[in-house]
Amino acid sequence: MKLPRMSAFSSLRCWSLLVASAPLLACGYGHGHSHSDDYYDDGSGTPVFCGDIEEAIIDTDEALEVDPGVGAGAFVEYESGGTYFVTTSCDGNDGAACFWDILVTPLDGAPVLGLSPFDLEGDDSVSISEGNSVRFVATTGIDFDGFTLQTDPGVGIRFDGLLDQACGNRYLFWVGDGALHSGAPSNPIDLVPSAE
Repeated sequence: MKLPRMSAFSSLRCWSLLVASAPLLACGYGHGHSHSDDYYDDGSGTPVFCGDIEEAIIDTDEALEVDPGVGAGAFVEYESGGTYFVTTSCDGNDGAACFWDILVTPLDGAPVLGLSPFDLEGDDSVSISEGNSVRFVATTGIDFDGFTLQTDPGVGIRFDGLLDQACGNRYLFWVGDGALHSGAPSNPIDLVPSAE
């Protein structure tokens, strides 16, 4: 099944990578965590470091194709014109649920021009916060949850994701330089579009 989106692109299959990914962390809602540029406070008072912020290319107009409920993942796609699609999944077929807390910020002070939720349930939310950042909080089971963010054409984003209160970069998927990336080298990571 193709990730939910409004336009048709070429697609890559990555659901088998989800099945092969590392087992999920213990699931559950956690209070007391906060986003920072280089660490997370998981509520224990001990900083959790996720690495220095790195930069990667995200290919323009390349789509991911995944099956819902097959594995934990946050999927980012970029469509020419400044539209980002961010979608999450979980090992819902095994009865698990994943708590996602994601902050997406357009780079270089670019504005958020539009924001649309996708398939959110009652406790899920997406909103503009902290100036030009989008905060997405959702518990994902066997379905997809996500949002569409519109910014200026060609502008990159900083993706800062937590999965069950831990650094979520190993569960991030995108297409860059013609290849599927499964896991990011840092959290947050800056994703910069290829030429439109």
